[in-house]
Amino acid sequence: MSSSGRSTASSSRSVLFPYALAGNRREAAATLFCIVGLGIVLAVEILTPDVVVGSIAVLPLIAAAWLLSNRRAALVGVAATMLYGVAVAVESANRMTIIVVGLVTLATALVARLCASRVASLIDTGGRHSRVRPRAGTSEGRRRFGDGAQLLTARELDVARLAAQGYTSAEIGRELHIGDRTVESHLASTYSKLSIRSRGELIRRASKPESQSPDA
Repeated sequence: MSSSGRSTASSSRSVLFPYALAGNRREAAATLFCIVGLGIVLAVEILTPDVVVGSIAVLPLIAAAWLLSNRRAALVGVAATMLYGVAVAVESANRMTIIVVGLVTLATALVARLCASRVASLIDTGGRHSRVRPRAGTSEGRRRFGDGAQLLTARELDVARLAAQGYTSAEIGRELHIGDRTVESHLASTYSKLSIRSRGELIRRASKPESQSPDA
């Protein structure tokens, strides 16, 4: 349920949209692709000491900033920072130029991330009512989680549904326009009402047929 539900949610997002690969099965591959791209830029930079090609790193950085989740984008950013550090250490002749290029490139990626966040917020505001409510209705959504689900509030049900689809707390927060801590608080309350202890149990509970008992 977690992978299929999550991929279904992500598949509706065009790659032109911010966070388009967040929660998608292809996100890990895209993250690796961006990091490998940064490594290739570093290798070319070292092999061509007379030419500064570090600015090309802005391409995989912007792609990561626009398409990936916060954790994955941060991972690419850390990799870029480390690789620029290696380039600065190796390229003594062009050290100052590389530092300037690196700072400008990282700043550009940060601006792209802020723009992605803003655009995502505007998109979510326009379509949040149709995207965060259970398609089959609240009653059927509660039946999906079995015993104890009737005690869930509407917001707890929203959080539980997205968590069961594999969304991270940060992604749920963006979808519902609430803070990460609020998401965790709703999840803790949900676990207590459903008599479960983890997100994995929540996913397994949601993946069972509605007619099947949670204890079956």
